[in-house]
Amino acid sequence: MSILYTPAGDTDPIRDFYDGAILHIIRTYKPSMVRIFLSAEMVKKEETRQVYSKAIAYNAPDCKIEFIKTDIVDAQLMEKLIPLAEGFMELRKEYPNEEILLNLSSGTPQMKTIMSFLATDFDNVRAIQVDSPQQGSNRKAHATQDDEDIIAVIENNFDNVEDYKCRCHEAPLALLRRYSIRHQLISLVNSYEYSAALSLYNKNKLFFAEETGKLLLHADLRSKLQVNEAFKVTGKPLNNDKEVKLLNEFFMVMELRQKKGDLAEFIVKLTPFLYGLLLYYFEHKAAIKLAQFCYEKQRPNANWKISKRKLQDVAPKAWQYLNDLMFNYGGFRDKTDLSFSNMLNILHTLDGVDSQLLEVLDVLRDVERNHRNNLAHTITNITEELLKNTEPKLSSQELVQKLRKAFMLIMQGENVYKRNVYDDLNQKIAASLDEFRQIK
Repeated sequence: MSILYTPAGDTDPIRDFYDGAILHIIRTYKPSMVRIFLSAEMVKKEETRQVYSKAIAYNAPDCKIEFIKTDIVDAQLMEKLIPLAEGFMELRKEYPNEEILLNLSSGTPQMKTIMSFLATDFDNVRAIQVDSPQQGSNRKAHATQDDEDIIAVIENNFDNVEDYKCRCHEAPLALLRRYSIRHQLISLVNSYEYSAALSLYNKNKLFFAEETGKLLLHADLRSKLQVNEAFKVTGKPLNNDKEVKLLNEFFMVMELRQKKGDLAEFIVKLTPFLYGLLLYYFEHKAAIKLAQFCYEKQRPNANWKISKRKLQDVAPKAWQYLNDLMFNYGGFRDKTDLSFSNMLNILHTLDGVDSQLLEVLDVLRDVERNHRNNLAHTITNITEELLKNTEPKLSSQELVQKLRKAFMLIMQGENVYKRNVYDDLNQKIAASLDEFRQIK
């Protein structure tokens, strides 16, 4: 059993003495039922003259006829045609196991577009196009007029013969489907939703080039900070300065969070990024190194702990400053974990530290203190409005700019990305989608 789902157009049911698309599909495929979607204009034609029901009954008396009657006047407006898609979904629910024939040749261009999308998005569907008798546009052909005798029009139809010339052909759904999937992939990629894009690609990889899969896997792994694995996919290993590279990657992923509007995750990532950034600064740029004022780590992944004695010896002003800050809590304690805030406080006491760097780090410290603690201890959400109404009253984009400034000041002289590489990566993915595998 098959069911025809179709909009009706002004070429239906008969035009210039030949079948319109609806009637021709019914004549050729012999569906057991047809459900016809009618705009307000077509409703009037059916209710006053029964043009569709009479033509179908004459040629296929066993075919059940159902109508979806609407008051749609502007059938050329896509937003008015949501009921056309909804009607198809309802038909699928009613007849989940039946093959559905979709007519891609009737109705307005917008109706045909919607029908094409329905054809690409669902299984157990056959998309059918019907050529005009002229093998081209039939807009100039004589249309059935409202004052014509519909019975006479039906009886004088040239297709009413056993050896009629079939003008139906089935649309290449695979081709339509891969264009639809390509559009979805590009949309996901431009939203930085690489995991979803990779999953969609893997389900439809026969349509696309292998290079697309590699780029999507690379982007997915890279955005999850699985950087080594990401670069193995492309065959381009990390450069020698992995510490700089990883901080650079971390910052770009933070920027992705901001672009996607995932502001809570963006704020949460502030602390580990700023901590790692200042660890790098003390190891490579500061007047004193971590080992000079911290206990030796027992394990590579253990936290640095500040030594009271070492700090007093190597940077007495720093020690005094930290001790004064903790005066109400009994002074600064030996073996306190090294933190971003402690490192920033120490930097304020050292000579030769860029004042611009200290200024931007102080602002970022305020953001971390005022927002991250709330995230850690309360059920809350970070919004642009909250950021702008809480000191230091900066938007997420302004925070990204502050982070980039701090990063670039610390990384002066290092080989780092001057802008986020993910937008360039998205362009490469989109370009790779232009190459389709041959569909057999």
